Amino acid sequence: MEHAGMARMFKTLEETGLKRFLAASSSVYENAVIVFFAKAKVISGTIVSFVANQKLELAKDVFAETFGLPTEGMTSFLDIPNQTVVEMRGRFSGSEVPFREPIKNKEMIMKFRLLHDIVAKEFCAKAGSFDTVNTEKFDLMVAITAGLKVNWAQVLFQVLVAMVNNPTRESQGFAVQLSVLLERLVKAELGESVKLHPQKVLTNKSVHTYIKKNLDVRPGSESSKQTEVTCED
Repeated sequence: MEHAGMARMFKTLEETGLKRFLAASSSVYENAVIVFFAKAKVISGTIVSFVANQKLELAKDVFAETFGLPTEGMTSFLDIPNQTVVEMRGRFSGSEVPFREPIKNKEMIMKFRLLHDIVAKEFCAKAGSFDTVNTEKFDLMVAITAGLKVNWAQVLFQVLVAMVNNPTRESQGFAVQLSVLLERLVKAELGESVKLHPQKVLTNKSVHTYIKKNLDVRPGSESSKQTEVTCED
């Protein structure tokens, strides 16, 4: 049953238009990404940086085109209907009590714990506890699960802009997507790429491992640690 739930959840992710963003790569140019953030600034809505002695200009339309992101739909999750939020609180919860953030992700049923891990690693700036479901991550999960029409190009580009404006919010997850962008935009040697650990990439094998390690994690249980994964075909 858990496998069927996972399959439905991944199908929903694909239908949002996020597949190419999630499956961007299984390796990163760590040093080049560090340089990108160190020299980046936002000018008139465009991210400008210097990597490998070359000027890099990253606009939202290039970001959207690279990952095939939807450019129409809501840009603020304040527009999510209250009825949808209430419904999702019930679906996410691993108990009879409706889910309310902030709370540990182990209070969710397994398929939504995995969705939370993907959202936390891939869509959010690095801030706060990874395994705590805050409002930002909850809203993203609601939008994905409910199949809402979201302008993901705008939403995710603004996350990247926030990372540039506040370097303490840099995310290792975005390092993968930035590596793809750097390969496309910088016509120079980027240095050595580093392959991600297999358990950091979402494949059939890593999903089975995730399920096996989390089967004994029940709402309210403190006994088990979760395995983090990101997404790839």
